[in-house]
Amino acid sequence: MFSCNNKISLRQVYRLFVFDLIGICTLVLPAKLAYFSDSDGLIAILIGGLIASAFLWYLGRIVAGMGTDLISFMEQSVPVWLTKIILLFLSLLAVLEAGYGAYVFSDVMKRGLIPEESYTLILILILLAAAYAVCGGIESRARLYEVLFVITAVGLALMFLIAASDFDWSYVGPFLTGDPGSMVKGGLAEVFCFVPLFSVVFFPSYIQKSDEKKLIRTVMAALWSAVLVLFLLYLLLLGSFGSGALKTMRYPAVTLMTNIHMESSFLKRFDAFMLGIWFFTLFALINLYLFYGTKLLTAVFAPGMSETTCENVPDGHTRKSWFALAAITLLAFVVAELLYYRHGEVLFLNYVCYVGMPFLILFPGLALIVGKARRKG
Repeated sequence: MFSCNNKISLRQVYRLFVFDLIGICTLVLPAKLAYFSDSDGLIAILIGGLIASAFLWYLGRIVAGMGTDLISFMEQSVPVWLTKIILLFLSLLAVLEAGYGAYVFSDVMKRGLIPEESYTLILILILLAAAYAVCGGIESRARLYEVLFVITAVGLALMFLIAASDFDWSYVGPFLTGDPGSMVKGGLAEVFCFVPLFSVVFFPSYIQKSDEKKLIRTVMAALWSAVLVLFLLYLLLLGSFGSGALKTMRYPAVTLMTNIHMESSFLKRFDAFMLGIWFFTLFALINLYLFYGTKLLTAVFAPGMSETTCENVPDGHTRKSWFALAAITLLAFVVAELLYYRHGEVLFLNYVCYVGMPFLILFPGLALIVGKARRKG
């Protein structure tokens, strides 16, 4: 019988983070890496992994200094007005990221499977399903993706093996032909896709006390698993299309799958099967941001309710929690609609680059310093 104590294992933490990291980065990032770095995108991927590792190490130090999850620490140690401002801004970031994930999910589904259907209808159904999934809490997410992890790993391995038959080494290289700045730009683009790493600051409330020292090491393993998948996929895309063709593609991984044909096999529509695998990862990402967006917004209007249990969760068991979930979902819908119909993707990426990421880097340290000083005072 499953427990209902709002705790998950480190193995489940690893699989959750792998799901959250590989979705957007494997769909959107290859074309951007080719634009910035050509074949040096392989080096940019490793640079991005190192930068993301440094960011995760920094978050680990913050978590260790707080001794609890971010929301609990701020409610206990940071002035109320500052706590509300920071949590509201984090809620906004969660809305934007959820909207972007829903936009990519709906766009891929419309382009790849059901081009005749309305984008808005697809988007509504995806967000409703993701909002409903939030109501299961962290344990339900962990159990679901623990099972889907195996299916996803097998699907990716099959894709790599089958697509490797058309690999052409002449498309790969030459290396180190561009300036170092281009490789760094590619690495930073990768880091922007690894924003879900920030959610590690919430996990002390979801794991056993004895596992807290191993948390960052577990998430680091998930990070480099995602980097490895991205590295192999980009190498495969280079060998299949070349960097010049990659620059012109919106979703190179989807294009690669549509070129895979398995004659005399029950997997003749392998592209549809693999799209299903990507849908799992994108759904996990949307669910992640809706979950934490709801948690953050609930903490703003109902302090003290951020500690979730099966009887009291910020996912639907109180009126304010329902309101927070509905508000976050509705705002994510608006963001996704604007991204699709107003072509606001460049504006969104600039916001993440120049506002979102600096905030995520600076404010945890500021909150820790203010909280420690206030406790001493």
